[in-house]
Amino acid sequence: MAEAAYALLSLAFGAGGAWFLIRQSRKDVNGLGRKLGGEIERSAARHHNVTLALMLAAPEEKKAEIARLLRQGEGDS
Repeated sequence: MAEAAYALLSLAFGAGGAWFLIRQSRKDVNGLGRKLGGEIERSAARHHNVTLALMLAAPEEKKAEIARLLRQGEGDS
């Protein structure tokens, strides 16, 4: 009887540990996905900000050339 109780408790403890590890790994993966998605959004915003700053700082006679280079660069990636 004691051996059966010990086996049952061991099984329950092992199942609880496995459940915790699976749950924790899912949280880690979800958190990583959120961070990656946020970084992608921030990267696009940074690109837009740099492009806008370049166009604002450029002399009027160079704006067309800079715009052409920026469009060319977007096609490369």
